[in-house]
Amino acid sequence: MKKMIFVLLVAVAAWYGYKHYPELLHRRGTDDVVIENSTGKQMERIRVEVDGQTLVKEILPDGQSATIPFNVQNDASFKLEWQYTSVLGIHTWTGGMVPKGPMLQRHILTVDGDDAVLYRAENKLAS
Repeated sequence: MKKMIFVLLVAVAAWYGYKHYPELLHRRGTDDVVIENSTGKQMERIRVEVDGQTLVKEILPDGQSATIPFNVQNDASFKLEWQYTSVLGIHTWTGGMVPKGPMLQRHILTVDGDDAVLYRAENKLAS
């Protein structure tokens, strides 16, 4: 009986390895979200939510950008939240589109002086 269970476990492991061989050996790259601060103020407590994940950047000085890599399991959109030291309240933006597909992208979120977010996406080149 023990031999039968052992053979069954080996067979299941072999089948799984055969079916998922490309995924096991060839890791998929990551998408990137780039947050650009063009507000004239220092952004703080920046949170980007995408496909159930929360990506965090605590401080982003004016005129600078931050790049955060991420993976998605489903098609998703972004939710961006941020604050300023000198202004009370949380600023929020929702939008963009991240496809699950094999194409990797760089998603650029530029926050301007009116607290509007300009979104654009670029395909990432294979490296």
